[in-house]
Amino acid sequence: MTTRPVNAVPRKKVAIVGSGCAGIAALWALNRTHHDVYLYEAADRLGGHTNTVEWVKGKYRTMVDTGFIVMNTATYPNFIRFLEKIRVRTAPTEMTFAVSRDQGLFEWAGTSLDAVFCQRGNIFSPRMWRMIFDIIRFNQSALDVLIADETESQSASDTVNSVKSEETIGEYLEREGYSEAFRDDYLIPMTAAVWSTSPDKCTLEFPAVTLIRFLWNHHLLSTVAARPAWLTIPEGSKSYIDAVMKGFPSNHLFLNTKVKSLTNDADGRVRLHLENGKTAVYDHVILATHGDQAYSIIHDSATEDELDIMSNFRTSENKAVLHSDLSQMPESRKAWSSWNYMTKSSPLTGRGNIDQVSLTYNMNILQHIPTSAFGDVLVTLNPLHEPDPKTVQGRFTYAHALYTPAAIRAQQRLPEIQNTRGISYAGAWTKYGFHEDGFSSGLHVAKEHLGARLPFEFKDSTYSRGKRPELGMADRLLRLWIFAVQLLLIDLIDRIVVEPLLSGTGQRYAATMNSIFPRFGWRLSETTTRWSCQTCRRAQQQQAAARWRQSSRGSASSNGARRFISQSSPRRAQPSASPSMEHMRDVYKKRNRTTMFYTLSVILGTVALSYGSVPMYKMVCLPSSGGSRRVGFSPRWTTGFGGQPVRAHGAGGTSTPDDLASRLVPVTDAKRIRVTFNASVSDVLPWKFVPQQREVRVLPGETALAFYTATNKSDQDIIGVATYSVTPGQTAPYFSKIQCFCFEEQRLAAGETVDMPVFFYLDPDMLNDLNMRGIETVTLSYTFFKAKYDNNGNFKNIPEPPA
Repeated sequence: MTTRPVNAVPRKKVAIVGSGCAGIAALWALNRTHHDVYLYEAADRLGGHTNTVEWVKGKYRTMVDTGFIVMNTATYPNFIRFLEKIRVRTAPTEMTFAVSRDQGLFEWAGTSLDAVFCQRGNIFSPRMWRMIFDIIRFNQSALDVLIADETESQSASDTVNSVKSEETIGEYLEREGYSEAFRDDYLIPMTAAVWSTSPDKCTLEFPAVTLIRFLWNHHLLSTVAARPAWLTIPEGSKSYIDAVMKGFPSNHLFLNTKVKSLTNDADGRVRLHLENGKTAVYDHVILATHGDQAYSIIHDSATEDELDIMSNFRTSENKAVLHSDLSQMPESRKAWSSWNYMTKSSPLTGRGNIDQVSLTYNMNILQHIPTSAFGDVLVTLNPLHEPDPKTVQGRFTYAHALYTPAAIRAQQRLPEIQNTRGISYAGAWTKYGFHEDGFSSGLHVAKEHLGARLPFEFKDSTYSRGKRPELGMADRLLRLWIFAVQLLLIDLIDRIVVEPLLSGTGQRYAATMNSIFPRFGWRLSETTTRWSCQTCRRAQQQQAAARWRQSSRGSASSNGARRFISQSSPRRAQPSASPSMEHMRDVYKKRNRTTMFYTLSVILGTVALSYGSVPMYKMVCLPSSGGSRRVGFSPRWTTGFGGQPVRAHGAGGTSTPDDLASRLVPVTDAKRIRVTFNASVSDVLPWKFVPQQREVRVLPGETALAFYTATNKSDQDIIGVATYSVTPGQTAPYFSKIQCFCFEEQRLAAGETVDMPVFFYLDPDMLNDLNMRGIETVTLSYTFFKAKYDNNGNFKNIPEPPA
């Protein structure tokens, strides 16, 4: 039997260029080997996007992350295991998303149904309902893209929902007929925010398959389903940098030292050429920089393959501002979320997004920074307008990778040049562009190229949920509903309403209406530019301008109208050719289809809302049915859209007693699951809140009773409200609380101690879920927050309920 040598790779002198997450990961892994390691960083600090700074408010100080902030339990396996090994603690956080357009003229958020319709007028907006429908449709159709991408026996051209490898997300949305509302108010804001990339790049250039696979891996293609738990580092992400660098020799660390280029000596060793004119020779070099920076370093000595691959990687520069200016947040407080996407409509079309991503991170939510002590703590990426200088406490610049079809192809070819001529490449740009991708790439090159051994099993999160989605019964029923809406509403309008409008009678009617309402005709012509080609758009602008001038002749505003039209027109010469009749028919067909769809949507939406508003509100918005202030129970919930709790099946009167009883049958041949308990309180709540037991072990289907104890340590009566989370995230649908104290107002008198029970079980269906394999521990966490208190945090003026 052969044994692996202790040092599989001979001792080498290794240089790591770049101290971002990839460089720190490689350094940590190589610190456990016999190699002699040196670290070069062009900046005056370590960490790259890992940048924790101090926030000062009066006598209070706290640490705030301005770059890397959050991670999740599903797609950050290596980074989370690393944090456990170096004993850097994490804490649950909330990940929600909001969109605010044109300084609050249009807003929505995904935190709850109340936040989706934070502007009540949107309840009657056909555009809003069409966006919601397209979100549901996209979440299902996108699964077919992944299935087709992984199908070997059938060519992509034979699959209905297939996507060519070169097709961008913008081309996919246009081909599939998704609405502007879905594109401009949902998908573009979300992708632009996630990748910190300008909207035009996300719309026109991001590869569709790559984007869809990322959304599926991160559980973002589920309208209402369990999603992974999100975590943050309470002491700031810089704490893991400090832990790795502790004890690292100072003479091996070179800050403010930029590597300009590298060459190979005659013996094959790598020579680094520094900006100060000095050089240094190493056996191996890890370029843990951005892709375009690595390209500039190797350019002078690169091989043909290296140039062909590395020249495809680009980055965008983004400016981050740490401040407290609330003008960078949505106008409606109901829409305030963890991530707040701020945008403006294009000045030419009145729709779409300007070519700038502006995103405000609410650090009070993300890092649990209490507003009472520190005020509003915000980090805005590329603010649309400058925050009030009096509120600014820091400005930073970060580079983010751009993803184009060429960059994706280059990623696939990267192994061809890895570990050649003594050079390895690492960075988030080698995968999806996130912290886990950068950190894992650093671990990978240290492990595969230099023989480092990790204290845990390395996992590739690129396919964290597998390569091919499996459709369940719920997916098929949802698809049936989508098909029915598409067939009975959208297609029916097309056949019955739109075609007659294209006849001579319909055209004469339209001409009559335009003569009566000339301004309305202008708006329709402006609307059609959204679908027309460039030539047709120019002709429409000329025709619309002529109608506007004719309707405005003799009026005082005529000159202003002409100036507006002139400014809105392209600067290049306008062609005199008119669009073809076939093209115009397509344009008017789409215009009339949209107009009639919106009209019928208002009617049908109003009727549906009349019948469904009350049950929908009770189902989604109300946390409990009783509203009692006494310590008691509420129906069980699980994680839903945007990370919000939603009712689980069979609880609180949502199922029959027979259905519940059928689930409460212990599966005796199954392995017992370890359930642990956590408890915490907000910083401004003077309660002691602890679980009475550290853990219980239960069988699937077996009921269990656990207790928490809450003590009011103040001399005032205080009302608290508890929220909860279940980790790992995939266990949330199966963790069913029959009764609990969550979401109910709990009033504790001064000095009072109360026992709070939780009656729960793990649904036996978890045994049939492939995602649950290997899960042996489930953690139930509760956090209490203050409710109904004055500026001093004291309870007051809460009348007692009538007898």
